[in-house]
Amino acid sequence: MKHKILYVDDEQNNLLTFDLALNNWYDVEITTSPQEALTIIDREDIDVLLTDQRMPEMTGLELAQIVKQKHPWLSIIIVTAFDDSNTVMQAVNQGGIYRYILKPWNLNDIKQSINNAIENSTLKKNNENLIKDLKAKNKKLVNSYNFILSLKKQVEEENTQLKQLITNEETNNKYIVTQNRDFQKTISQALQVAKTDSTVLLLGETGTGKELMAQIIHEESSRARQLMIKVNCAAIPENLVESELFGHEKGAFTGADQLKYGKFELAHKGTLFLDEIGELPPAIQTKLLRVLQENEFERVGGTKTTKTNFRLIAATNRNLEKAVQQGEFRSDLYYRINIIPIKLPPLRDHLEDIPLLVGHFIEKLNKTSHKTIDTIPQKALKKLQAYQWPGNIRELQNIIERAHVLSPANKLQIDDWFQLPQPQTAENEPTALHEQEKKHILKVLKSTNWKIRGENGAARLLDIKPTTLESRMKKLNITRPD
Repeated sequence: MKHKILYVDDEQNNLLTFDLALNNWYDVEITTSPQEALTIIDREDIDVLLTDQRMPEMTGLELAQIVKQKHPWLSIIIVTAFDDSNTVMQAVNQGGIYRYILKPWNLNDIKQSINNAIENSTLKKNNENLIKDLKAKNKKLVNSYNFILSLKKQVEEENTQLKQLITNEETNNKYIVTQNRDFQKTISQALQVAKTDSTVLLLGETGTGKELMAQIIHEESSRARQLMIKVNCAAIPENLVESELFGHEKGAFTGADQLKYGKFELAHKGTLFLDEIGELPPAIQTKLLRVLQENEFERVGGTKTTKTNFRLIAATNRNLEKAVQQGEFRSDLYYRINIIPIKLPPLRDHLEDIPLLVGHFIEKLNKTSHKTIDTIPQKALKKLQAYQWPGNIRELQNIIERAHVLSPANKLQIDDWFQLPQPQTAENEPTALHEQEKKHILKVLKSTNWKIRGENGAARLLDIKPTTLESRMKKLNITRPD
């Protein structure tokens, strides 16, 4: 069976010469269009891609860059009549170019290059399959190991010894550490949704882990082997948003000196994560809606319609319903992205996770620094759990990193630089203090599932006697809900 090779050149005579010279040894495909070449590569099992460099639609290097994103194992040979040292240097810097051949080519030389390229493609493809199998087996081992860890006790009487939550570096970033039942239900819902192609809207305050949740959904989906393109809508200047999302043609506007592929195009067959989608300008909201409905778009300054197929995950810390009512966000776009809403809780609603999170962050810091912290005092954990964390998990992570740096030995210290907010004095605001105390006790009781006594009870977290806590609950009229 002949190996299949594809040659792209905008001159028909070059294509015919190539086909006649090499079709005795290879199954030769030819085309004058780089876009058609992309379709052929997606459709057929091509072993080697040969392409001219200077073509009107796009250059050979630009074509190679797109191909490498989807088919990293495919060997690519640049064939050109121009001895262009700048292009050669660009090919070397870009990477992924197997060979650079000048026209007119010698038949024996080009056959040898193609044969070597076929061997290279075959080796890379076999390696990719091997890595895939190893990852699948490794994932099963990590899941089994994580299950065993979950059965161990989380807290000791005086010190909490750090545990290695996840041993595999690649899967470490995709786990959300929690023992909160409501949060676990949220994660289970996200994993269930990941198996579909439905649009997901992640809701939650800043720092609650929306981007990490988006990464989990992507990695557990059928698109996991494709790219996940991340866009922070709030970080892009308004005049550049359209070009960033849709891309632009060369010469579309001042400064557009080359073709630019937008995020919609780069996310094809993968996942597009639009963080802070509530910050998109109204004009872009309208165009985004059309892309989601029609699965097609045009680059800025272009007339050619490009098809795209991506899974959208959006995130926001805004109340989009209120934004719709105030005319700041299109209602039809809101209904289009609000198919599967998933709300991530603030850290103050799952304070019982702080020991796990602290252990998780310390373990990561131990691996990336020349310092090892192996003991976490209960006093430090109590101090952290008494804080409301307006910056959520991200704020906690920053505090732990600071403590890791400032702790003088192998024991984590949360010193006076971390100050809890002081309640107002009774003389200034007696009613506010009364309500603040009730609210704080309710929060702690909720975090312990209304357990008062014992090492994980609310009295221990508040650092008071159980009888004192029960007396305060009676005075403040705090009762456990049915």
